[in-house]
Amino acid sequence: MNRARRRALLLMILLVVFLGHVFSKVRTPYDSRWSIHTAMSIIAEGNTDLNEYEQLLADEKYYQIEEIVGRKYAVYPVGPSLLAVPFVAVKEVYYRLVHGYSFQKRLEHRIPSKFEKFIASVIVALTAVLIYLIAERRLVSVGKGLVIVFVFAFCTSAWSTASRALWQHGPSMLMLSATLYLILLAEERPKVIQFAGLPLAFSYVIRPTNIIPIVVLSLLILLRHRRHFLRFFTWSSSIFIPFVVFNFVVYGKPLSWYYMPVRLRGHAHFFEALAGTLVSPSRGLFVFSPVLILVILGVLFRLKRKRPDGVDVSLLVILVLHWVVISFSMAWWGGHSFGPRYFCDMVPFFMWFLIPVVEKFRRPVTGRGIVLAATLTCLAAFSFFVHFRGATHRPCMTWNIQPTDINKDRDRLWDWSDMQFLR
Repeated sequence: MNRARRRALLLMILLVVFLGHVFSKVRTPYDSRWSIHTAMSIIAEGNTDLNEYEQLLADEKYYQIEEIVGRKYAVYPVGPSLLAVPFVAVKEVYYRLVHGYSFQKRLEHRIPSKFEKFIASVIVALTAVLIYLIAERRLVSVGKGLVIVFVFAFCTSAWSTASRALWQHGPSMLMLSATLYLILLAEERPKVIQFAGLPLAFSYVIRPTNIIPIVVLSLLILLRHRRHFLRFFTWSSSIFIPFVVFNFVVYGKPLSWYYMPVRLRGHAHFFEALAGTLVSPSRGLFVFSPVLILVILGVLFRLKRKRPDGVDVSLLVILVLHWVVISFSMAWWGGHSFGPRYFCDMVPFFMWFLIPVVEKFRRPVTGRGIVLAATLTCLAAFSFFVHFRGATHRPCMTWNIQPTDINKDRDRLWDWSDMQFLR
C-alpha cells in the first residue's frame, strides 16, 4: 500500500470509530464529572482547584471533592484533564467568538457530559489508529488488521466504557498503545525507543495502576536497548518530575492519597474477585467480551516459539499482575459502571494476543481455519451485541441501582437471571 492510501485508511479508521462512538447515546459522567472543569481551571487560572465552581460543587454534594488548605480539588488524577486542555481551549475560543462570553460561565452551572463524550470518543478513535499500526507490524493483510481494530473498537469496553465519558480508561489506553507501538517501531529504528518514556510515564499521571506496565516495560527496554535507556529515562523524568512537583504544591507530598497502596489493602473476598472479574454475569471480562477468550489461544501460539519474544512475556506478565491488583480492590466490580471496567486499560494488550489468532487465517482455507474463523465471528458478534447495549441502552446503566444499589448488594453480581447487558 502506498503512502497516500495508507493515510486514507488511517483517517477512515479514525472517522468510523469516532462517529460510531460519539453517536452512541449513553453518557456516564460519574467519577469523570470534574475533568472538564479542571481543564478549564488550568486554562483560566493556571491551577487545578475548583473553588470558582462552588455553587455547582454544592449542587453535586461535593462528589469526590477534597479540600486542601481551603482549596477544593477533584480526588481523581489530573491526567485526563491535561489531555482535555486543547479541546477546552478550542471550546473557550468558540464561546467567546460566537456567544460573547467564556465557556467557564457555562461550566458554573452544569456538567458537560456531551462534551466529555466527544473528547473521549476522539481519544478512543486515536487509540484505534494505534491498534491498527500495532497489528500492521505483525499482519501482512490490511483486512486482518481491520478485524483487530473492529474487535477493539466495538467488541470491548472501549465502546461501552472508555468513550462514554472522560474516564481515566480512554486516556490510559491511548498512552499504553502509543508505548507499545514505539517499542515495536524501535525493533527497526532503535533510537525511537527513548520517546516511549513520554507516553509510558504520562500513563501514570492518568492512572496509578499503570505503575505495573511502567515497571515491566521499563525493564524490557533496559534489557533490549541499554544504549538508549538513559535517554528513555530522561524523557520519562520530564513527565515524572513536574508531576511530583505538582503533587508537592497541591498536596504537600510526592503523591496524592489516590495513588497510595493502602487503597489496595486486600479483603476477604479476594478469590471471589479473581473469579468475578473474569466470569461474573454482570462484570466478567469473558462474559462481556467472550471474543477475548481467544486471547488464551493467542498466548499459546506466542509461547509455542522456542524463544518467546520479550514483548509477549512482558505483556503477559502485565495482564496477570493487573488482574491480581484490581482483584485486591474492595469494589472490584468497579462501582456504578458497565461490565469489566477495571480491565478497560488492558484492552490494547489483549489485542496484541489476538493478533496471532487472526494471523492463522490463511489461504487455502483448511477445516481448522474454518472452525477458528467461525468461532471468532460468533464470539465477536456476541461481544458486539453486549457492548452495543452498554453504549446505547440506558437501562443497562440503571441496573447498578435497580432493584438495589450494586455497591450495597454484591450478591447481584452473580445473578445469572438479571444480567446487566440484558436490561
